[in-house]
Amino acid sequence: MKKILLTALGFFAFFISNAQDIQFGVRGGILASAYDGYKLHKDDNEGIYDGYYYWGNGAYDSNESNVGVYAGATLDLELVDKFRIQPEFNITVVPGDSGYIALGVPVMVKYSFFDKFYALAGPALNYAVDGDEDQFSPSFNLGATYDVMENFYVEARADIGISGYLGSNINAGVGYRF
Repeated sequence: MKKILLTALGFFAFFISNAQDIQFGVRGGILASAYDGYKLHKDDNEGIYDGYYYWGNGAYDSNESNVGVYAGATLDLELVDKFRIQPEFNITVVPGDSGYIALGVPVMVKYSFFDKFYALAGPALNYAVDGDEDQFSPSFNLGATYDVMENFYVEARADIGISGYLGSNINAGVGYRF
C-alpha cells in the first residue's frame, strides 16, 4: 500500500511540474445513487430490511436508490493541447435510513472535442464514512462538461461502481474554476 501511495504521489508531482496551466475549482450538484443499503449498514439497521426479498443463502436483495448531493474541490491541469487532467476531492451525502456519507477521489482525464466542451473519463476511489466495515468502493467515471463562461461550467457524469457497496451514481452539477 505504501508503494502504491508513493507511486501515485510521484505521478501527481510529475504532472504538476509539467503542467502549463493550473486552476483550482469547486463543484457541486445533485445525484441519483444506487447502492447496497443492507451491506453498507448491516450492523445498525436491524429490522429495516425485514420486508426485502430474502434469498435462501442468507443474503438480502437490498438494492437501494435515492437522490443526494455532492460538493468538492478540483485541480485542473493542462497537459498538452486539448488534454487536461483533473484530480478531485468530493463529499457525497445521500439522506435516509439506509443513506450514506462518502468521500471520493476521482482522477479525470479531460479531452476537448470542441471549444468549451470536454469529455471526461477516469477512475475513482470512494469511501463510505458511515459504513459498518471497510467501505472502499472503486469506480470508473464517464462524463462531459461545458464551459458556460470562462470559469463557470455545467457537468453531467456517470460514476459506475466496480465493486464494493456504494454502487453507481448519475451526477448533474455546476463548477467554478479560480
